[in-house]
Amino acid sequence: MALTVTQLNGDTTILLTFCPAFAPEQNDKRTRFPGDYTILIDPWLSGQSSILHPTFQVSQHTVEPAIASINDIKEHIDLIIISQDKPDHCHKETLCSLSKKKQVNIIATPAAAKKIRSWGHFNPRRVLAMDPYKADRPETVVRIPLPAYTSTSASGEITIANIATKRDVTGLHNAIGITYQPPSSVFTMNTQWERYEQGTTVQLSTNGISRPQTPAQRPRTGSDTLPPPTDKKLLRKSVSFPYLPQQTPPTPAPPLPPLPAPHHQRADSGIANPTPAPNTEPLLSLLYTPHGITPHTLAPYHTTHLRSLPLTALFHSMNTEENPWFMGGRVAGGAPGGVELAKAVRAREWFGAHDEEKDNRGLATVWIKSRRFGVEEVRGMLEEKGLAGTRVWRLGCGERVRVGVA
Repeated sequence: MALTVTQLNGDTTILLTFCPAFAPEQNDKRTRFPGDYTILIDPWLSGQSSILHPTFQVSQHTVEPAIASINDIKEHIDLIIISQDKPDHCHKETLCSLSKKKQVNIIATPAAAKKIRSWGHFNPRRVLAMDPYKADRPETVVRIPLPAYTSTSASGEITIANIATKRDVTGLHNAIGITYQPPSSVFTMNTQWERYEQGTTVQLSTNGISRPQTPAQRPRTGSDTLPPPTDKKLLRKSVSFPYLPQQTPPTPAPPLPPLPAPHHQRADSGIANPTPAPNTEPLLSLLYTPHGITPHTLAPYHTTHLRSLPLTALFHSMNTEENPWFMGGRVAGGAPGGVELAKAVRAREWFGAHDEEKDNRGLATVWIKSRRFGVEEVRGMLEEKGLAGTRVWRLGCGERVRVGVA
């Protein structure tokens, strides 16, 4: 699998493009390859960012963003993720610059989703709130199916989870976990069956975010041939919003009938009905936590849902920012926190996030203490923890890099 990371501003606006391993690098960004999926995270491309009032806190970019508007992005955007409701992540001017003709769906943390809906710019059907992840509530994982290449191959899947820190008065220290498994291909297909956990499955289309098809409506995939789960916690649940699945779990579908014997083959072709193969593609995983999160808080996610380590990519600040305790304490965990997290998830790639030295003003910024860490310094800290193989990136504005999973 491959992940292309494009840094759109000097801070934490990132474009992620997932694609199958055999997909070539595209020079024409408007050309899509089957199995591609593009996510834009926390766009802030123009204007200031202010909390409460400019006299309290106001921030401005010191590095000019690579583009002035979301409309300038040449790639097709499948989804926008807003990781928190703070204005430097959930930026009204930037988001509302998006042309309504583009009909992009948004997944956001609950407070951010509420704020976005209040602006009246987006169709409410296109804005989905992510509940905090809970290991015993699989419906807190959002699952987006990716169409299979053929009738005999398995569909792929994107999963998204919001891992939140309990009793976090600042509301800063959460993480967005994303996994990508492309549809299976003849290049990697084998006979080993794979079982998936259940979650909130959503269909993202030009009509917004909608309920999934029932087993009777949707085409069969490789996972249909798996036995129904016996654990009630694994039954598919969903969220209670208009045009979204309902909270109550559906009645489990009866087992599918066995495949017909050879003498039941179609008379016109002489070929039996094809059975989709299971998906055995490797999993690409990333964690986006610009302010940082502790390994303890993350543990239920990576032991229950993620499972597949090492992590492909970690997006975490390298610079530390601290406020006095009465102003909320730690703002960004920086390199010290990132090293501990990289060790816990065995990160292959570490991308610096939220490290722009912005023009910050106002009462809330008076007591902030910052410490900047260079890339070589971070590499040295990783080596001390036995993580010499973790690659460290601090992308410049407009820079992009492609990393892969074998």
